[in-house]
Amino acid sequence: MSENKQISRKDFMKGVGVTVAGVAVTGGLGGLLTGCAAPEAAADTTTAPEWPYPYKKLDPAKVEERAFKGYKEMGG
Repeated sequence: MSENKQISRKDFMKGVGVTVAGVAVTGGLGGLLTGCAAPEAAADTTTAPEWPYPYKKLDPAKVEERAFKGYKEMGG
């Protein structure tokens, strides 16, 4: 026959606390390890970046229709 083991509320709360602390330490460990990595080269901020696509004039009626259709399909 198996015995039903009863745990007290105090023991349960201890177990929850240990679990939460373990998760917090494990989650923080990744941030600690990335802090030890070699620094990346700084990006050049002296010049403005080039846009990937040239400017293209849009038809306001088509844009309005497409926006309305997208709003209706996506639910706002």
